[in-house]
Amino acid sequence: MDRNAGTPPTQPTRLHGLVGRAGLPGLVAGTLSLLVVLAMLGYLALILQPRLADLRQGQQAARDSNVAMLDQETGVRGYLTTGEQEFLEPYEGGLATVKEVEDDLVESLRAHPDLVTAAIHSITTAHEWQTQWAVPAVGTGPGGTEADQDGDGTLDAAETAAFLQTGKDLFDAYRVEDEALREDIKAEIRDTEGNIVVTLVVGGGILLVLGVGSIAGLVRSRRRLQQLVVAPIDDLTATVDRVRRGDLTSATTPNSGVVEIAALSDGVSAMTVSLAERAEAAERRERELAHRGARLERVLELSRDLNESLSLRYTTLRLVNAVRDLAGAARAELWLQRDGGQELVLFETSEDAGLRRGPQGGDGPEVVEFGAGPIGRAARYGRALPLDEMSTSDGETSSGVAIPMVVGARVVAVVAIVGKDEEALDLSLLDGLLLQGASAIQAAQLHTEVEEMSRRDALTGLANRRQFDADLLNEVERAHRYGRPLALVMIDLDHFKRINDVYGHRRGDEVLQDVAGLMTTGLREIDHCYRYGGEELCVLMPECSVEEAREAADRIRERVATSFPWAIQSPVTLSAGVAGLQEGVDPAALVGTADQALYAAKHAGRNQVHVAGP
Repeated sequence: MDRNAGTPPTQPTRLHGLVGRAGLPGLVAGTLSLLVVLAMLGYLALILQPRLADLRQGQQAARDSNVAMLDQETGVRGYLTTGEQEFLEPYEGGLATVKEVEDDLVESLRAHPDLVTAAIHSITTAHEWQTQWAVPAVGTGPGGTEADQDGDGTLDAAETAAFLQTGKDLFDAYRVEDEALREDIKAEIRDTEGNIVVTLVVGGGILLVLGVGSIAGLVRSRRRLQQLVVAPIDDLTATVDRVRRGDLTSATTPNSGVVEIAALSDGVSAMTVSLAERAEAAERRERELAHRGARLERVLELSRDLNESLSLRYTTLRLVNAVRDLAGAARAELWLQRDGGQELVLFETSEDAGLRRGPQGGDGPEVVEFGAGPIGRAARYGRALPLDEMSTSDGETSSGVAIPMVVGARVVAVVAIVGKDEEALDLSLLDGLLLQGASAIQAAQLHTEVEEMSRRDALTGLANRRQFDADLLNEVERAHRYGRPLALVMIDLDHFKRINDVYGHRRGDEVLQDVAGLMTTGLREIDHCYRYGGEELCVLMPECSVEEAREAADRIRERVATSFPWAIQSPVTLSAGVAGLQEGVDPAALVGTADQALYAAKHAGRNQVHVAGP
C-alpha cells in the first residue's frame, strides 16, 4: 500500500503553518470550553447558589417560627388550664423567638415576591392569634373578665372551653398560612435545585459537543499531517535507515508538498552520494586497522586484568603468557629483583613446567647477578638488550630479547622473550602492556609487604596480636574437629618496668628483641610465637600435650634466665602459664585459662612455669 496515497497540494506548504493549523481545532474547542465552564460556574456561583442559600435560610426561619408558635400555644393553654405561671415560660420564649426570626424570614425571601406575600400572611395570622387570644389570655388569667361571659368572676367549664376553642380557631388559621408558606418555600427550593441540575446538564452537553467537534477537527488535522508530513518522514526515515545499514544503491527520497521536507529529501540524496564515496575509502582503512585493533583490544583487556588482581603469582603468570602470545615467542620469562636489587631471580615462566631450575640441578630457582649477562645488564642500564645465546634447561639455544620493566626510574623486573626459530618477534605493542605490568607487579609486591607488615610486630619481628587471633581461631577449630591436642603458653617478662627504669627504654627494647629470638630457638616448625602486647608474649603449639608445652616453656625460661649476665641490678627473667585446649572450650576461654596460669606463676614468685588446672 502506498503510504503517500492522495494528491499533494499544488502549492508548496510551510511546515510551521501546517503544524499551526493542525492545532487550531483543539485551541478553538478549548477556548470555547473554557468560556462555557466559566459561564456555568458564574451562573451557579453568583445566582443559583446564593438563591438556594437564601431559600434554605428562609425555610429554617419558617421552621423556627413554627416551633416558637407551638411553644406559645402550648404554654398559654397550660396556663389557662392550671393557672401555673411556669407554663408562661415557653410562651415568653416562643414570643421572643418569633420576633427574632420574622425579619430574617422576610429578608431571606426578598428575591421572591410571592414567598414574601405568603410570609406576611403567615406573620399576620400569627399576630392575630397573639393579639386576639394569647395576649388577652395571659393578661386575664384563668379568672379573667374577657373570658368570663356571665360576669360571675370565674370561668366555668363551658366558658373555658369556648375561650380555648376561639384560640384553636385562630391558631388553625395561622397553621394553614404557615404550612402554605413552607410548602411554597420547599417548592421554590426544588425549582432552584432543578435549575442547578439543568445548568450542569446543559453545560455538560455543550462541553460534550465541543469535545466531539474538537476530536473531529483533530482527526482531520491528523490525517492531513499523516499525508503531508508523517508518511514522507517515515519514507525518508526508511531511506536513512537503509543508508545506515550500508545500502547506498536504493536511496530514493519521497516527494512532499512541504517545503522543509522536500529540502531534507534533497539533502539526504546528496548525503547518500557522499557516503557511498566515503564508505569505499573507510572499507579499505578498516581492513588495514582490523588486525591492529584486535591486538590493541587484547592489550587493553590484559592491562585491565593485570590491574584487577593484587596476587603477585597470578599477575606475573598472566603477564608472561600474554607477552609470549603477543610477541609470537616460544617462551617468556619474568625475572624479579631481590636482596635490595643485587640479583634477579627467575620468578615465572610461560612454560608449563613452572620455574626453571638452576643449571646444576639445584633446588633453588635460577639467579642472575645484577649487571651480569643480557638480563642483568638490561636491569642495570634500563634498556632492552638482545639475548644472543641463552642457555635453557635442555641446553638448547635460541635468540630473543631482554626488556626491563620500569616504574618511574626504578627497574622492578626484566622480561626475557625467547623467539621461535626463523620467526621475527613482534614487539610493537609490548610497551604499554609492560608498563601496566610493571605497575601491577609493584602494586602486588607492595600489597604483599603491607599485608606481611600488618601481621608482624615491628620491634620483635614476631607475629602480632592480629595474626595470633586469626591463627588461634583456626587451630581451635581444627583441634575440635579432629580431636587433636592444642597447647598455649602465655609469657610475661618479670619486672619489665624496672628493666626500663634501670637500663633505659632502648635497652628494654633490645631485651624484648633478644627474648623473641630465644623463644623461637628449639621450637618445632609448627609452633608459632607472637607478641601478645607490651612485654607479654605467647606460643601457640598445635599437636602438643600440656606436659610437652610445659617442658618447652621451661626451656625458654631457663634460656632467658642465663642469657643476660650483664643485667645485675634487675635480672631478666620470665614467667609462663601453660593451658591445654579442653573439649567445648572457645579461643577466648583458652587464652583466659593460660592467663590465669601466668598470674599464678607470678604470684608464686616469678621466674617459673605454671600449668593451668583441669
